[in-house]
Amino acid sequence: MPAAENPLVSALAQFKLDPAQSYAGQVHDQLLEAIVRGKLPPRTALSEATISKLINVSRTPVREALAQLAEEQMVVIYRQVGTLVAPVRLSLLEEGRFVRSTLECASHVQLALSITPAQLQEFGQIVQRQRDAVSSGQIDQFSELDELMHRRLFEFAGREHVWTMLEPIKRQFDRVRWLLLGHVAGHADRALQEHEQMLAQMAARDVAGLGASVASHINHITAHIAALREQAPDSYFAA
Repeated sequence: MPAAENPLVSALAQFKLDPAQSYAGQVHDQLLEAIVRGKLPPRTALSEATISKLINVSRTPVREALAQLAEEQMVVIYRQVGTLVAPVRLSLLEEGRFVRSTLECASHVQLALSITPAQLQEFGQIVQRQRDAVSSGQIDQFSELDELMHRRLFEFAGREHVWTMLEPIKRQFDRVRWLLLGHVAGHADRALQEHEQMLAQMAARDVAGLGASVASHINHITAHIAALREQAPDSYFAA
């Protein structure tokens, strides 16, 4: 496969190891980000030897990184065959949806009663940056701002550790979010409209309306899966 068509080559093209940091940790983080963002699609082969050669490091930290990703269910290691990027596990996606819906609804509804003008202003600024990203077609930037918005809302409520706790739980959720942006037309526009509605309800301290909007926003992932499965290969998914 030509280098330009090899997702592993593309995913590691700009990666530079920091000699002051753990090599295994850096390789893990780079591969994890590439998997979550769809740069390494499900079922992509991850050759230990190829990765080692591409980033000029021994195979030991690569092996350690892949083992950690396997524990996190982001890759599958087959003996005598090799390592593949794991498909999106629908059961794990449902777990992530349930946890996020439960925690975000509870936290954001309470936040609506105590949010400060400065916090509302920052929330509004993030949404405005999302509008700009959508209008300019910068879909990657929109997704990064989406992540920032959800994290900051937890931080506004004094629950930054809850967001940290959610990180490993929501990875399958995040994979689907990035795949939606790349495969399903209009997803970013719909997400932006939902964020704008949440902002307006937060500003109005409309607790009931906000709770319903947050639940709908998170739970939409179930409906979006059907649209995504029409566009993405069946091999991307597993029960």
